[in-house]
Amino acid sequence: MLSLGDYSSSELYRFLPQVGLGIGLSATVYSLNSLHFRSLFSYFFRKPGKDGWNLDFEPSEIGWADRVFFLVAGVLNKTVRGLFGGGLRIVKGQESVELPSMNLRCPVEVADEQYELYNKALTHDQKDMSKVDAGSMAGSFLLATLTNQMMLLLVVHPGLPVSPLGAVNVRNRIECHQHPLDLTRSLTAHAFLGGKDNLGRVTRRGIEFDIHIDVSQTNSSSTLVLRQMITILAHCKTKVPPPSTKANTQESNGHFEEIGKVEMPLSAPARWSAVCGDYNPIHVSSLLARLFGFRGKIAHGNHVVAKVLHHLTSHTKIEKGWWVETEFKRPMVLPIQLTAQSDKLDGKRWRCIGDKDDKVYVSGSVGRL
Repeated sequence: MLSLGDYSSSELYRFLPQVGLGIGLSATVYSLNSLHFRSLFSYFFRKPGKDGWNLDFEPSEIGWADRVFFLVAGVLNKTVRGLFGGGLRIVKGQESVELPSMNLRCPVEVADEQYELYNKALTHDQKDMSKVDAGSMAGSFLLATLTNQMMLLLVVHPGLPVSPLGAVNVRNRIECHQHPLDLTRSLTAHAFLGGKDNLGRVTRRGIEFDIHIDVSQTNSSSTLVLRQMITILAHCKTKVPPPSTKANTQESNGHFEEIGKVEMPLSAPARWSAVCGDYNPIHVSSLLARLFGFRGKIAHGNHVVAKVLHHLTSHTKIEKGWWVETEFKRPMVLPIQLTAQSDKLDGKRWRCIGDKDDKVYVSGSVGRL
C-alpha cells in the first residue's frame, strides 16, 4: 500500500498538476457523457422534418453540457449575427411581426423522484404547508413545470431572430384537461411558436410572442392532457412611442383575504432548478442577475405559482379540468416574503403581495374548464 510518507514534498508537488488534470478530464468526460449531442446537433443545424424536430430526451434531462452547447450554438451565434444586422428589424408604426414557424416534440415522464423534489421545493421553507397531493391542482402543476424548459429550447434556436439575453416570461396560461392526471401513460410534449396565426406583438419595451406547449398521450395525439401558453417579452429597440398619459399603476384591493404565506429564501432557486432544470443565471447567481439589471437573484415565477396553487387547494375545490392564468408584475428579488390572497367573493382571482412593501408581485385567476 502506498503512503504519502514515502514521498518527499517536492515529489508531491510534481504530482499535484497530474492529479488536477485527472480530475478535470474526469469531470469533462462525465459532462460530455450527459450531452445529448446527436439530438441537439440535428435540432440546431438540420432542417426540420414535416412535423418539426423530434428530441430523444425529456426537457428535465437537460444538463450542464447541453447548456454549454446552447450557449455556443445558440446564444453566441445569435449575438454575433446580431452585430452584423441579423436580428429583427422593426419599422415605425409596425404593430406585429411574423416569426418563423417552429415545432418541437419530445417524450415526457413523471418519476417518483421528481415528485419528491417537487414536494421538497414547495414545503421545505413552509411550516404551514403539508405534502402535495398528486391529485390536486398543485400536484398536476408538476407536469407544466417539467415541460417548461421547451421554452428555452425554442428561444435559443438560431432560427428564431430574437435574442434570449434579457428575455423574460411575463404571462402564462395553463390548462389541465385531465384532472387528476393519469401519469402512468406515455406522454409526448409538442412546443410551437410563430407562423401567420401566432404573430408576435410590437410593444414599447420589445417583442412579445407566445410559446404553446401541448402535452398529449403518446398513442393518441388527440387526447390532450395539459396545455401551456407562455408569453415572452424579448427586449429590443422599437419605434413605439411612450404613452401620452401616465398609466394608473394603483392596485385594486378588491375583496381579498389571506390564504397563506409564500416564503422565498435565497436557497429557493436551487431547489426549484433541481425539479425543472431551469438554471437561468438571473435565478442562480446574484452577481449575474445584477449584470442583467436586477438588484439580486430573483425567484422562479412558477415556483411562487405552485405554492399559491397549493394554498388554493384547500379553498377551491376542482374535481374536473381547470385553468390558471398568471401575470408577473415585478421581479421578486430574494429573499422575499409574500402573502398569498384570494378573492373571497368568487375565489377565482388571486395575488401575492410583498410583506414589506404591500406591492403586488404576481396576480392571476383560476377556474374550471
